[in-house]
Amino acid sequence: MSQIHRKFTPEFKSKVVLELLETGKSVNEIASKYNLLPKSVTTWKKQFFENASSAFEDSVSTKKYKDEIKEKEQKIEELEKTLGRTVMERDWLSKKVGSLDLINKISLVDPKLPISITRQCDILGINRTTIYYEHREKTLNHGVLNRMDEIYTDSPYYGYRRIYQALIQEGHLTNEKQVYNYMGILGIKALYPKKKRNTSIADGSHKKYPYLLKDLEIVRPNQVWASDITYIRLSSGFAYLCAVIDLYTRSILAWRLSFTMDENLTLSVLNDALLMYGKPEIFNSDQGSQYTAQGFINTLVKHNISISMDSKGRAIDNIFIERFWRTVKYENIYPSSYETLKNARVGIEKYIHKYNNDRLHSSLGYKPPLGVYNEYFEKAA
Repeated sequence: MSQIHRKFTPEFKSKVVLELLETGKSVNEIASKYNLLPKSVTTWKKQFFENASSAFEDSVSTKKYKDEIKEKEQKIEELEKTLGRTVMERDWLSKKVGSLDLINKISLVDPKLPISITRQCDILGINRTTIYYEHREKTLNHGVLNRMDEIYTDSPYYGYRRIYQALIQEGHLTNEKQVYNYMGILGIKALYPKKKRNTSIADGSHKKYPYLLKDLEIVRPNQVWASDITYIRLSSGFAYLCAVIDLYTRSILAWRLSFTMDENLTLSVLNDALLMYGKPEIFNSDQGSQYTAQGFINTLVKHNISISMDSKGRAIDNIFIERFWRTVKYENIYPSSYETLKNARVGIEKYIHKYNNDRLHSSLGYKPPLGVYNEYFEKAA
């Protein structure tokens, strides 16, 4: 039968050795008293004498040693907290960066950083070779982009082939592939007549909703709201304008301007409109990922708002806000030639205020949109 291995504390070992020295008893006697092996007692005695000098060490040195240990323990604790905070901030930043479009991700790559280009691309989730292609914002042909925006605004039924032909006839150096890619950056698509059969393939990760406005008579404010995003030219690049419009009064209830065309943009505009003007019965948009994203849909569902979406390739279903884009571009954005996002925000804010409160609409009996909106609820109160 194997013997159970016993463990002894330093205090116990010291007690045994001190008793051996003080009483003058033999090693065998002490070992027998405590049921120990004589060899163990001998070993402890030897260790005791070898380390006896430590009892006379300078207490200042000992204190310094303990202080150093405590200081290192505190540094380790601080490093653990910093690491936890860094991980949290990294996760937050990754989520924000993930919502950026390709152009804005590429613009973050900086060869002057002490991080390799390859590692920066890995962190941003882009292919390293992408930064050398035409997608890079500084190599984009802004002249072509801006002219495409003008052509589309004037002729929204033009697809990329017609826009390409129009550009070529005007002497722009481009090709069909570039025009097709630039339409994605502009966020535009031709307004096609409705097909008898819908052959589009829905995105499996985002649920699509039916179009609810067909043959619907819109007779009051807050019955139907609609939203869309459009490209805004700047001297230094471009941005995206998102707005929510009340279809009955044509009032612009909320809007924002951003460098990114993502869910954060559309959701912030929706929340602004809900905060200031209550809620609609129906909310209509296109099938873009910014409007089919779960966070956006959840907000509509939470407020018990019916969700309506244009058929794929049918931007004409959202014709009222498309008309507003044409109006704001020709009356304000094109003539103003805004240089920065800040300038554009100030100028567009002034224009929308004037549009809502002063611009007379024939369909409203030559009254301003927001005046008709407010008048309806004042009478109902």
